[in-house]
Amino acid sequence: MRIFPSIGLRRWEIPRRKLGAWILLFANFMGSNEPPAILTPRSLQRQRPQRYNRSMSRYHLVDFAAHYQKGFRNHVVAIADVPALLGKFNYFGCYSSYFFFSDELLTYMSAQNAAAPSVSGYAGKVWAPYLPIDLDHPELMAALEAAKLLSRYFIDSWRLDAGALQIYFSGAKGFHLMLDSRSFGRLAPARNWPMIFDALRRHIAQQLPERLRAAVDLSIKDRMRLLRLPNTLHEKSRRYKIILTPAELATLNADGIRELAKQPRPLTVTDETGLRSRVEVGENRAAGELLRRIQRQFKKLTRKPFDYRFSRPEDLSRIEFPCAGAQAIWERQIEPGQRNNCAIRLASELRLLGLSAQECESKLLEWNDRNQIELSGNELASVVHSAHHLS
Repeated sequence: MRIFPSIGLRRWEIPRRKLGAWILLFANFMGSNEPPAILTPRSLQRQRPQRYNRSMSRYHLVDFAAHYQKGFRNHVVAIADVPALLGKFNYFGCYSSYFFFSDELLTYMSAQNAAAPSVSGYAGKVWAPYLPIDLDHPELMAALEAAKLLSRYFIDSWRLDAGALQIYFSGAKGFHLMLDSRSFGRLAPARNWPMIFDALRRHIAQQLPERLRAAVDLSIKDRMRLLRLPNTLHEKSRRYKIILTPAELATLNADGIRELAKQPRPLTVTDETGLRSRVEVGENRAAGELLRRIQRQFKKLTRKPFDYRFSRPEDLSRIEFPCAGAQAIWERQIEPGQRNNCAIRLASELRLLGLSAQECESKLLEWNDRNQIELSGNELASVVHSAHHLS
C-alpha cells in the first residue's frame, strides 16, 4: 500500500541516505500542531484547486458587443480574444457579458438554424469572475456618494483584499464596483448565479441610505447583460470608462473624475478586459457568509416545489393550462418587451403537458398568429429548443 503517492514510495522503501531526514521530519510533526508539507500527498494537497481551475477553463466565452460591429452583439468569443477586438474597434463603445459561458452556448446558437443566431433565451450554466454593482443616477453626485459609501463598506466592514475591489467611472452617469468572485469562495458554474447575484446586490443596496438605494441598478440580473469595458470611449459623453483608486474616489469631486476620464488609464490588477485578474484573492469571511446565507434561502425556496399533475390533452385544438397565468398568456395579446419571456413560458408549459417539440412549435405558431404577437418563426423555434433540450 502506498503511503507517499506523490513521490511513488512504498512502505519502508525510503532510501537509507534520506532516512535521517525523514526521522527528523516525523519528530517535528509529533511536536507540532501543523504537519510538514512533505508528509501531505501532493495529489491530495492540490486536488481541489486543480479541479476548480479545470472547471473554470471550460467557461471562457463571452458575448462581445461594439457600437460599430455588425449586429452590435451576438458575437461569442473567447475572453482571451477580446483585447484584440478592442483594438479593432478603436476602444469605442465596446461591451462584454460579465458572465462567462462554456461551449454549450455555441451549441445552443448553432441549433437555431437562423441567419443571425442569437444568445437570447439561453438558460445554461454560467460563471463570473466578478460581481458587478452598477451605480447609475441622472445626477452624477448621487452616484458618486453611493460609490463612496459602498466602497468604504467593503474596505472597512468587509475588509476585502486590496485586489478584490475594482472601482470604475463608467464614462457617463455612474460607477461600476467590481467584487472579485473569489472573495465569496470557490464559485462553481451554475444556472442560478444570475438570481443569486441579484439577491447579493439587493442585500448590498440596503447598506445605503434609502435616498441612494435607487442608484443601484437592479436590472442587470439576466445572464446576457453587457457591461462597458474599461478604457473604452462612451458614445455620448466622449469620456472613457476609467479605473479609480479608493483614495481618488474618496477625494475627487464629479468634475475632477470627468477630467481624469478624458484619457484612458493603465490597469494593473486585471488585463485589458477588466475581467481577468492578475493577482491572488482569497475568500473573504463576510462575503462568504453572505453568499452562504443567500444560498440557504434559495435552497429553502426550491426544496419542495409544488407537485403539478399534468396529463396530455386529448384534443390539441383545445388547450387548457393548469396554471391560470399561462392560460392568460395563451389567450391574450402580449406587449413588446415581454413576448420572448411569455413564449418560453408557454413552451415550457406545453412540454409539461406532454407535447412533442414539433407539436409545441405548432401551438406557438398558432398563438403567435391568433394574438398578433409578431415573433418570427426562427425565434419561436429557438424558444422550443430551449424548453425541450435545456430545461
